[in-house]
Amino acid sequence: MNRSLAQWLAGNPVGAVLVTGLLGLLPLLGIGVAFFLPGAVPALLVLVRGERQGVIVAVGASLLLAAAMLMFGRPMPVGFIYSAWVLGPPLLLAILLRRTDSLSLCLQVATLVGAVLLVVLHVSFGDPHQFWAPFVRDLAQEMKARGLPMDLEQDGLADTLARTLWGWIAVLTMTLAMCALFLARWWQSLPERAGSFGAEFRQVRLGRVLGIVAALAIGAALFTQQALVGDIGRLFLGSLVIVGLAAAHRAVSQGKLAVAWLWVTYALLVFVAPFTVIGLAALGFVDNWLRSQPPAGSAAT
Repeated sequence: MNRSLAQWLAGNPVGAVLVTGLLGLLPLLGIGVAFFLPGAVPALLVLVRGERQGVIVAVGASLLLAAAMLMFGRPMPVGFIYSAWVLGPPLLLAILLRRTDSLSLCLQVATLVGAVLLVVLHVSFGDPHQFWAPFVRDLAQEMKARGLPMDLEQDGLADTLARTLWGWIAVLTMTLAMCALFLARWWQSLPERAGSFGAEFRQVRLGRVLGIVAALAIGAALFTQQALVGDIGRLFLGSLVIVGLAAAHRAVSQGKLAVAWLWVTYALLVFVAPFTVIGLAALGFVDNWLRSQPPAGSAAT
């Protein structure tokens, strides 16, 4: 089914526009897990048919989503902002992947761009707590009015969220963009190179320099209350989690772990996320460090 879907999307740009628009509506209907799906379609078009086709699909879907916002009682510009968020990063990463053929480079660039954007946001808007506090208060009141069990105003959770929201947005954007790119790459491989994506994903890494920067950023975030440092630390933590997942998949493919461990890992990410994220990030750092070392022969020379 996935092979047929991938071939149909790649061969029908108009259908790809409609599918992207429909997938973009799913998160607005409360299906949050679908956030990365719409970006995968224009990314697939970039990889299979070229940058121009991917951009056309993204623009067409953006127009549909902007018009659909009227049905939700929101202005059309909100639709364009939403479309830029869910479609823009995967599209740009797909263009980079098409030109370089390197998923690792895409992860590295996504992480670096995210860090630069965090610096720009913190410099431009100042204290994130003051910027986000009104929004978080309104969100807390809306959740309370709807009878949701979580109380953001309890135990200082609202203040923590306001102070760290830039960082979480950056982590979410990077993660969703990479997930959309992974899905697009998998779809691309199905018709003629089934299985090649898995081998490619299992080699994803940050590289030696970024691995060291990630460790320093995460370490600094643990010992300071500076919001920007904490946000950058969370961003690098997210990148190392992706590397850790790639390492876990490689261990399974090499027979070092049973396939059941992957199911356990993804289940833990859902039900015990904080501890699982720390474990995967640690695995990602160690694996990235070991694979980034120069061969023994070149070190000797």
